[in-house]
Amino acid sequence: MIPDDTLREIARHARETYPAECCGLLLADASGALRFQAIANVAGSAEGAATSSRTREDGYVMDPKALLDALEAADRSGGRLWGIVHSHPDVGAYFSSEDKSMALAGGEEPLWPDVRYLVVSVRGGRVDGARLYTWDASGREFREEEVPGIPSFS
Repeated sequence: MIPDDTLREIARHARETYPAECCGLLLADASGALRFQAIANVAGSAEGAATSSRTREDGYVMDPKALLDALEAADRSGGRLWGIVHSHPDVGAYFSSEDKSMALAGGEEPLWPDVRYLVVSVRGGRVDGARLYTWDASGREFREEEVPGIPSFS
């Protein structure tokens, strides 16, 4: 699944951005190996206001240029987007109604059906859990699974 060193990097990023939400991408290279690409959270800024009224402490908007650059670089090298990562400061790792709405892009099918969503819980600056959400086309819902081991990377 997600390699330990990648989970450590995600946990570190989540701790460093606390009390703001962190965000980023899990990118698979041509061989399928995963790497984490942190993307700046611009929620609460003029740039982020175009897509969300949230602040960095209760939402995330990935920097559009950094997001596009990362996706284009992955594509050029034969890779692909595998997952979207963000943290929930002080409220637990769950797929909120806003997370689901963003994933479904306002419709009934995900914008990216094969992309997973990793939500990391950070409480008091410590990572205490993570859950991975994957679209289940037959059930027309996101399936949840706990990501084992991530609290030990705090």
